[in-house]
Amino acid sequence: MRLYHGTQNGNLTELRADFKSGRKDDPGVIFLTDSYACAFLYASSVLMCFAVKKDGTLCFVEKAPNAFEKMYKGHGCFIFSVEVENPKKIEHITGQVYVCEHNIKLDKKKCEHIPDCYEKLLELERSGAICLQRWENYTDEQKERVKENFIKTIAPTMKENKLNFPETYKILVELYPELEVKNEMLAGEKT
Repeated sequence: MRLYHGTQNGNLTELRADFKSGRKDDPGVIFLTDSYACAFLYASSVLMCFAVKKDGTLCFVEKAPNAFEKMYKGHGCFIFSVEVENPKKIEHITGQVYVCEHNIKLDKKKCEHIPDCYEKLLELERSGAICLQRWENYTDEQKERVKENFIKTIAPTMKENKLNFPETYKILVELYPELEVKNEMLAGEKT
């Protein structure tokens, strides 16, 4: 079965089945998808905010004004295409997600470099592979609800983002300045 794996690392030579859920006897797995668009969204996005429409189309939700452009413009990602026998479909995860419990060798010839994720996002929308729910199309009430839910969900991770994922942190604070973590809040944290 032909599947895709999206990543920020274009130098991979092998996908390793070492992601563990934390359960004692759980085997390590590799996450894959049969949807190119889904692989792109996983590889390119700082924030995973999408749902699947009844027809199977991925619908990506903008969580702040101009968030799509701020999150995607100017950075790239990579999509690997692989052949996998008997992958296991994960039904409870949004999207078309499969797991494989063994390592997979990668072929650089089957890797697509996407230099600008924002341009690819717009291209996928034009082709009908994804739909984009844009901020400017929300009512004022919807905007307030989306903002509140987003901040409530993201705020608990901001210390970790600032310490370990500075690029992600910068984008999140750009979207909503109230998410900024003050340096005194990091006192005692490892840097």
